[in-house]
Amino acid sequence: MADNKVRFGLKNVKYALFDAEEKTYGTLKPFPGAVSLSWSREGGEGSDFYADDGVYYTFAGTNGGYSLELEMAHLTDEVRADLLGEIVDSTTGVQFETTKAEPSQFALIYETGGDVTVAGFAFYNCKASRPETNANTKNESPDVDTDTLAIRAAAQEFVIDGVTHPVVQSHIRKETETAEQYAAFFDHVVIPGESGESGLSA
Repeated sequence: MADNKVRFGLKNVKYALFDAEEKTYGTLKPFPGAVSLSWSREGGEGSDFYADDGVYYTFAGTNGGYSLELEMAHLTDEVRADLLGEIVDSTTGVQFETTKAEPSQFALIYETGGDVTVAGFAFYNCKASRPETNANTKNESPDVDTDTLAIRAAAQEFVIDGVTHPVVQSHIRKETETAEQYAAFFDHVVIPGESGESGLSA
């Protein structure tokens, strides 16, 4: 099965809120205007213990998830309400950011391209922080101002083949034999062993 030599592109960014009572993710919503997505791993590095003039034992690194930065053309009011907990005053129609706002847990889905095939990726157990943003005066050749959202993706426990695993992310490549599975990846938050059940551990 051929794989990509290079990766490029970013599209089909979506998010779905997590329902803590039902222990499942809701409907995927479009997250339009994606410019870039970068992430750095969290957790300790592996290390070697030397004895007898060689590597005697290797300590595995710890997986603490990822810190993401998602640059968007514009964060919509719906996104700000869903992910950051902003509220709309029913009397004035004004949307407010409050110091009591609690960020929501969500899954983040996106698609990248490549020289051979495209691939879908998902991060689970995400929470976003207030965005970095700016505004500039318009000139003859206006620059587009963007919003950058900091996101923390931690592990979430799923049942894979009867065993509970702390999962941080998943991915799928678009291949002929997995066309239905690939399409489903962008229809809803796909989780292990899904067949009408959530697959989440109790």
